[in-house]
Amino acid sequence: MERINKACSFYPCHDVDKLQDCTFCYCPKYPCEDTSLGKYLENGNWDCSKCTFPHDKEKVDQLFMFLKQIL
Repeated sequence: MERINKACSFYPCHDVDKLQDCTFCYCPKYPCEDTSLGKYLENGNWDCSKCTFPHDKEKVDQLFMFLKQIL
């Protein structure tokens, strides 16, 4: 089952070839501060525009587990 919301006004939010899942249209770990996934900009904002972690089908289950732990 494809879980990509092509009707979203932000679609595509990432490289379409890497977009697999739109369950999370934002990352619940934002800002994760993992420099392998993003970086801080000069203005102090966290830029994770190249990160597709929350849009990877396999990672969505990991994010649900993370949310269960913190809630």
